[in-house]
Amino acid sequence: SQANGSDDGALAPMPTRSRSATSLKGAVQKLKSAANFSVASTQRRQRRERQQCTAFLQELAVLHPELLRATNMRLVLRRFGRIFRNSSGAASTFEMSKPVQSIGKFFSHAWCTPGWLKTVALMYHENVFPATVAAFVAAVCLYALEFGGADLPMPLVGPCFVLGGTSMYQIRIDFSFVPPCLVFVLVLLLGHEIPGLAQTTCFLDKCCIHQTDQEKKLQGIRQLGGFLRVSQRMVILWQPEYFTRLWCVYELAAFHYINFDVKGIVDIVPLKLPVLTLSLFCYHFLASAVFAVLGPTLILSEMHATWILENIPELWILPWRFCTYFGFFFFGVHLIPGFVLWKFCQWHMEDRKMLLQQLRGFRMDMAGCEVESDREFIEGKLTAWFGGVAEFELVVRNEVAELAARQLEDGGPIPWRMLFTASLPHIFLFGNIVVDAMIRADYPVAAKVALSGIGISCFTDSIAVGAGLRLADRIPRRWQVGVGKLIGPVLLMLIFSFLSGLVLAMMTPSAFWCIVVPIYVMLGVLTCLMSGGWRRLRGGRASRPRGTREEQSEHSQDVPQGPDCCDQQHAQECEGPQPDVDVEGPFLPDSQGFFVGSALFKAVELHVTL
Repeated sequence: SQANGSDDGALAPMPTRSRSATSLKGAVQKLKSAANFSVASTQRRQRRERQQCTAFLQELAVLHPELLRATNMRLVLRRFGRIFRNSSGAASTFEMSKPVQSIGKFFSHAWCTPGWLKTVALMYHENVFPATVAAFVAAVCLYALEFGGADLPMPLVGPCFVLGGTSMYQIRIDFSFVPPCLVFVLVLLLGHEIPGLAQTTCFLDKCCIHQTDQEKKLQGIRQLGGFLRVSQRMVILWQPEYFTRLWCVYELAAFHYINFDVKGIVDIVPLKLPVLTLSLFCYHFLASAVFAVLGPTLILSEMHATWILENIPELWILPWRFCTYFGFFFFGVHLIPGFVLWKFCQWHMEDRKMLLQQLRGFRMDMAGCEVESDREFIEGKLTAWFGGVAEFELVVRNEVAELAARQLEDGGPIPWRMLFTASLPHIFLFGNIVVDAMIRADYPVAAKVALSGIGISCFTDSIAVGAGLRLADRIPRRWQVGVGKLIGPVLLMLIFSFLSGLVLAMMTPSAFWCIVVPIYVMLGVLTCLMSGGWRRLRGGRASRPRGTREEQSEHSQDVPQGPDCCDQQHAQECEGPQPDVDVEGPFLPDSQGFFVGSALFKAVELHVTL
């Protein structure tokens, strides 16, 4: 009013309205400054993250492309894995590799692990598929020759007889299952030498890092992160001593930090699992051979079949056959080799338990190294990548332990595909019986024998081995003293003999389908449960990390989320207002969300204040 020349009587606007307008204007200015501060802090965070990622990639960069080399499985497994006998290398081992742009598999292992375990495991995983295919091709060729009327020089033990009501049906058992099994073993040992098969590129430190030229050796060690960066998968050849080697821990940490989510690209291979599978194969081969030799002279002989028809009522023939098969398998087939199989089951379950215990209780001071400067270097890298050694230990106890638990538990104590491989002798034995019955047009016998072969190969072995492995894990140590050492093997052989007798009793043509079908359905359900099917039906069960709830909640906020983390120092720098920083490029979706969320929070705060 004074500016307009009005007198003092002219009233100014209401003071309360003036104060409200001023407060609203100030609040809007605060909101704008808060939004500008949010944008500036978001831009600083993005720039800092880009700088961190750039520094990280420089640390894991391929500094010497001519030293980025890889070998292949054919050279690694040549001469039955002679390269794994010791860790010392020469110029000739370095020449086994060649420069590459990417690596298929990065083998992480400890040289103190016995070399024959690594060789058997790699041979199995590399050659088991072509070996299985070659064995089935050999079996089909033999069956085709039999259908064509060829007289194969296979030793025939003698005629065998099964009962159908009051009649006897003749079947033939010989050693035609032996050639396909020999083909399987031959290709399993030498399949990597087959010309024309695709060879996976792989990293093995002894071949890909020069071992005699100290300068090249140091350069290769320095760019170990570069090898990991261009590797598509990591294969951990695990034995209990793996996590006691500091460089093995470093390889796992670097690969985890590069990929962050390692599910599906890290394979933890317990080295004794392929050994258990091959021991089961030999066990079933021996059982098939014993059945082929003793069966025609004992339980499948013409004399025994005639005695049954004369002395056993027709209604009790099926239970009698089950009892005779059970006794035959327990005392004649499974009892003696069962003790060796039980020992393999104990070894495998102890390794599984030890692997999870090592991961869930992992500490860096458990890992040793020969040179103390290596420990300082590795701990420095872990601090830069994960925020500290304690944070990395938590990642191993939670994420890596969960990955290992899922890989070990999804397929049960032993994966079903390995059990199928171990049952190949049974498949070829019963396949030959079915072919002979079809040649003689005994189709009821062929159908029942085929069902028995499927039951033995697919159901019986899976249930019995799964139960045996669980028994080896659950029977207390205090029971396995003195005579108590017989508890495990005897229980395992009782399970094997009961299931084998039950399935082979169904081979009798007089067995009613109303009995056969429910039994096979029950065996199929038990097989799914033993192979981890129940866990998959429930959607999987996550591995629970060890430790108290307070410890987990205390560390849950401290675990860095890969390279996109923001440290405490950066948070302290963002506490007060900072000048605007121009960053080229549009905002990322997360920065937009951060900006909108901050603005909404300030708007709500302003509304409450008003």
